[in-house]
Amino acid sequence: MALTVTLLADHKGVTRPKVSGDEYVVDALIDMDTYASGGLEVLASALGLSTVTQVIVTGQDSVVGLVVPEVSATGLYAGTTSFKLNVIIGTSGANEEGGSVDFGSVRVRVYGNL
Repeated sequence: MALTVTLLADHKGVTRPKVSGDEYVVDALIDMDTYASGGLEVLASALGLSTVTQVIVTGQDSVVGLVVPEVSATGLYAGTTSFKLNVIIGTSGANEEGGSVDFGSVRVRVYGNL
């Protein structure tokens, strides 16, 4: 599993998390170099956060598959300090199971706490 997280600057050029209500929010670009079986785990610490409460995929640069955050049947992410991104293959609707396909980059907005 290989990925690169780049925090994106807002209109003021700030790349660190900022307050949104009583949580912090950060925009990031995640380059999914090599997709591993079971999804790509993104740590809150890579985003400047200590916990993750919400993940929104706001765009992606590849049409090979649809990138979605993984949640359990109860709506929880992989953990409070990380989340997983899965790639759904459009033709079959199944999760991608790994390999050397480069799924490009995905833009996310993540809410959590410092």
